[in-house]
Amino acid sequence: MRAAGLDFAQKTLKAFELQEPRRQAPDEVLFRVHNVGVCGTDRELARFAFGFPPPGEMLLALGHEAIGQVVEAGPAVRGLKPGDWVVPAVRRSCSPPCASCARGRRDLCLTGKVLERGIFGLHGYMTEYAVDTAADLFRVPEAIADVAVLAEPLSVVEKAVDRALAIHPGEPRTGLALGAGPIGILAALLLRLRGLDAAVFSREPEDHPRVRLIRQSGLRYTRRAEPGSADIIIEATGSAEAAFASFKALAPLGVYCILGSPNATGEMPFIDLLVKNQAVFGSINAGPRDYEKAIEDLGRLEGSILHKMIHRVRFDDFETAIPNAGVAVKTVHVL
Repeated sequence: MRAAGLDFAQKTLKAFELQEPRRQAPDEVLFRVHNVGVCGTDRELARFAFGFPPPGEMLLALGHEAIGQVVEAGPAVRGLKPGDWVVPAVRRSCSPPCASCARGRRDLCLTGKVLERGIFGLHGYMTEYAVDTAADLFRVPEAIADVAVLAEPLSVVEKAVDRALAIHPGEPRTGLALGAGPIGILAALLLRLRGLDAAVFSREPEDHPRVRLIRQSGLRYTRRAEPGSADIIIEATGSAEAAFASFKALAPLGVYCILGSPNATGEMPFIDLLVKNQAVFGSINAGPRDYEKAIEDLGRLEGSILHKMIHRVRFDDFETAIPNAGVAVKTVHVL
């Protein structure tokens, strides 16, 4: 079957053939991949900044944001049948499993020796078919199947927002998402869904297509992070400079979540954290309940905005669509 991804021997992004997977264990599910989203992780992988192929191989199929349709379910599978739409989880546990992985929270792995589809040691979903255990798949109602490719990035946001709200010791009323990419916009939409007055902070000019989309959604857009303006801040810029600068926008008792910033040298406002009782934490990946909540919330968010976030391209366009972010919020390959 056709696949697209990385050749680690030649350091190139290319199409190649993989053997079509077959279901072997009774709890496994074979599904046809329909849509695969592209994110910043894929672009970094395409620059060979990190990632590695399966053992003994030099090729890695990319793609970890996917939705597919069940073709065949094993005899031990309950709750999934042919024709059902599913979203797969990205991460697989370390081995032997640490305490977190053993209780099903691979997103909280203590060893860091996890495998991730399309990233670390496992082929991703830029393939025609895939096989996963039923435990790694989340059923999607057909009514939202056309936007469910957003479930994986939204699951990351679900985990971050839930933790931020749990940490905050008061009654947070305002939220700020840093970055006008898919994570930033989804974070602002989710903060609003949780009852906060939410805004997006980024550097795009007012006439940028992403800014127009943000305003169409009813969210506020700002190019200035006002001092003390937000009770909850979700950082999704990928810019350490912006992340450091935005600490000034955190209100007393505020909670700041770092999702996308790389390592860098800068100043942390320790005295503000102390005097204002503020908290900072990092988060990555998502747990099973986060995926379930993401699928639930996709059905609650305004469908027209979700559709406008997605720009669909052909499978054959991967060589240009994966390395280049473009102006679209979320580029999605149609397989």
